[in-house]
Amino acid sequence: MKNFWKGVGKALVFCGPAVFCVIGFSFLEGESLINALFNCVSMYVLNYSDPPVNLFVELARWTAPLATAGGVFLAVSALQERARNALRYRRGNSVAVYGPQGAKEALLSQLGARGIEGKEELVPACRYILLGDEEENFDFYFRNRAALKGRTVYLQSRAAPAQTADPALRLFCSEETAARLFWKQRPLFSAVQQNPRLKIVFLGFGALGEQLLYYGLLDNIFRPDQRLEYHIFGDGKRFSAIRSQLDQLEDKIVFHPDPWYDCLELLEEAQTVIVLEQKNQLALLQDLLLACRRPLFHVFAASNATQLLDGQNRLSLFDWKNQACQAEHILGDSLFDKAQRVNLRYAHLYSGIAETPENKMAEWNKLDAFTRYSNVSAADYHEIRLQMLETLGLPQQPESWPPETMELLAQLEHIRWQRYHYLHNWQYGRPETGAKDPVRRIHINLLPYDQLSEADKEKDRDNIRLLLSLQSNL
Repeated sequence: MKNFWKGVGKALVFCGPAVFCVIGFSFLEGESLINALFNCVSMYVLNYSDPPVNLFVELARWTAPLATAGGVFLAVSALQERARNALRYRRGNSVAVYGPQGAKEALLSQLGARGIEGKEELVPACRYILLGDEEENFDFYFRNRAALKGRTVYLQSRAAPAQTADPALRLFCSEETAARLFWKQRPLFSAVQQNPRLKIVFLGFGALGEQLLYYGLLDNIFRPDQRLEYHIFGDGKRFSAIRSQLDQLEDKIVFHPDPWYDCLELLEEAQTVIVLEQKNQLALLQDLLLACRRPLFHVFAASNATQLLDGQNRLSLFDWKNQACQAEHILGDSLFDKAQRVNLRYAHLYSGIAETPENKMAEWNKLDAFTRYSNVSAADYHEIRLQMLETLGLPQQPESWPPETMELLAQLEHIRWQRYHYLHNWQYGRPETGAKDPVRRIHINLLPYDQLSEADKEKDRDNIRLLLSLQSNL
């Protein structure tokens, strides 16, 4: 709608002199419409030399050349933009960005010479990023789906997982990206090593809180005996209602019906208190700084004004929207590449599939979204594993580890695998054929690590070895 009215404004500016001409010559001077329009054209092409006969003709005489100059300028600018975009496209690795002007400009500045501004029409590019409203993004994608064939499209969405049935469509969610980044930038490994029963508090929930809790459960796995507690002050009815297997997780999730100020002791003793973006966040932070003595709150900042609060040195601000919308996170395919290579390796080991680039994508496209994202989850947790190895002073070569290190990491990997399935409502069961039944969502290996067969334990060890070998090749 905004672009519609912008177009209407341009049309009025260009056609205004013609209206003045018709009024001045036809209605006031009685000349024919044809003569009036001829005089108007003369004004547009700077070929009118007769003296103006009234005020409307005088206005037309001055505004017509300006409209002509503006039209020429817009036409030249459009041609320059088309030529510049065509050159960027031919260079390869170009990225066209569509969406709200502010978000689009910020991303284009990061992309530099490979960025192409998308407007109304589909412009040629190697990849596309759609930053707009979810419904508008999907409408644009399906409207141009035929022209986008063979191109990767990155579409902002909250409703669907990043891996869909369409391999060319990559969905991304700012809340999901922010959650991944937060736990990696503020790791709890050292703290859990000292105390495996830490408490983590969320003040606020919503879509951002759901993603933060989901990835906290998948990423914060450091000891088999850990029993972390996630305490949520916010509406978690939807999260707990659609996930029926939360009680299978070793870590505990508590949704508090009472307000946070009735649980100040919990806030004081918690290892981490996270203030999520919400209405009246500044007032909430002021109350927290006054009511609590704890030295630090982690704040998903909604406004730069938080930096002006008295005692803001106790606030660790996380500019989640800016970080999540960085080009490196939207376009960063290394995580998915690792997942695809892990999947291909298993296809090679168990089905004899040759490890070629063509087979990598072919095998990946055979998977449903749940299985694809299971591989992505494994690759994502591997970044946490690398942080753990660095903290412990261990190399990335498993042959250099003490035997107990591999066994510990394999057990943690199995816990992560279990949690991924539990968070998607799988449970233990024995299918009539095979190890799993995706329709009934049961799997024979949803058991504690020490109850697995040696062959199944070796799969967890192989997964670690494979990801480490991929890491060394990057």
